[in-house]
Amino acid sequence: MKQYALILLSAALALSGCGDSEPDASAPATQASSDNPLSGVWVKDQQVLVLESNGDFYLPSDALRQGLSWEQQGNQFTFRYLDSNALSIEQQSLAGTLEDNSLDLSALPGAATPEPEDGSEQETLNADSTPLFSGTFQRDSSAVGYLGGQVQLPEGADLPQQAVLTVTLFSAGDVVLRRVIRLNGNDSHYPFRLYYPADAVDADQPYQISSQILAGGGIFYQSALADLSRNEQGFENITLPLDPVMSDSETLRGALIWQQQTPVFILCNSDQRLQVSGPQGKALVNDIRQDMAYPQQPRIATVSGVRRKIPGEQEGTTQAAVAVESYSLDAVGSFRDCQIPSAELTNTRWVLSHLADEAVALPEGSQTPYLTFTAEQARGNGGCNSFQGGYQQEGDSLRFQPLASTKMACPAMETEQAFHQALSNSNRYRIDGELLTLFDEEDQAVASFQALYL
Repeated sequence: MKQYALILLSAALALSGCGDSEPDASAPATQASSDNPLSGVWVKDQQVLVLESNGDFYLPSDALRQGLSWEQQGNQFTFRYLDSNALSIEQQSLAGTLEDNSLDLSALPGAATPEPEDGSEQETLNADSTPLFSGTFQRDSSAVGYLGGQVQLPEGADLPQQAVLTVTLFSAGDVVLRRVIRLNGNDSHYPFRLYYPADAVDADQPYQISSQILAGGGIFYQSALADLSRNEQGFENITLPLDPVMSDSETLRGALIWQQQTPVFILCNSDQRLQVSGPQGKALVNDIRQDMAYPQQPRIATVSGVRRKIPGEQEGTTQAAVAVESYSLDAVGSFRDCQIPSAELTNTRWVLSHLADEAVALPEGSQTPYLTFTAEQARGNGGCNSFQGGYQQEGDSLRFQPLASTKMACPAMETEQAFHQALSNSNRYRIDGELLTLFDEEDQAVASFQALYL
């Protein structure tokens, strides 16, 4: 799972009114329980349901879903789970009967698919659809292995609001299993449990474990990667000390710019770039978008927040971010006392991002349209055909002479045609840092580009 998806799943879990919380002192499901005869490991073909007597629910063999909780009322069973495809918490209610070591689950008569608990859209099952957790399951504790432990916060540390604990089992650097747990209270220790398919762990291989506490899209605490010790049942319980990742809150002044459609906060008079996160991050971006005079126009802002590391798009990477707590905005178009890295018109590859106010969407497999300038010519590619031609530039005036282009036929030529029309309509240009915008004679933006240095 990519780490940006993990952030979204963590946010969905943290904002939900229910969900997985740290387990209590009940016995693991691999042990017989007198508290609840339904507690145990239930297997049907490749599907494994782990039901703990405290109401915790696990799906160790399901790579797309994480079990959260289960409950029984009479012959009705309700299962809640986190869906990594829908990025939502969903639930399913079924009729169930227990007989010896068999658990039979089936659709409730006349039942409709419940809505996701976070309000996201979900398709309704038709009459021929089979509920996700249905059929006859057999009790089989040998189908899973078990790992338990706890994380330990630094002395005097506070748990952030809407905190989520992630615990990840690794082998040779690869993720074997990860569980996301919503945290409550303000304790110094938080327990966790992992169940894994018995055949997913090789007795001859070493395994490691690590944990993080996330909130607001960033990492507040994390543990070092720790080696696991084995016992006859699997692994010994382990305590993972957590170290803070956060720094103190500070006031930062900079410009909000866009890189590949992603908002980035770049500090004034430097090239230090921070991803935007935190409780007011979205509000900051939305306020700037509302007042833009043209697409992706940068805006100077003063933000109060915390610098921290957040997971990068690739597994195991991090990137610098600011968790925005509050902000104020300078006037639109003002760059008073704030210099940001700026590209030159020439010797830069300008990658097309917008035509007029519309972001450019390209068919799969097509080349990204771009434009470059030498002292004598403009060259580029419209997504299918290469082109070149003269241009006239004086001050902020920029006009293109007729462009010569190759004549290849490609699917979806609309973008290329609109690109050429925008160039022919160009009257002036403006460079804001790494954004090039072309304007027509009515001073309307006709095309926007992001800089890639040559």
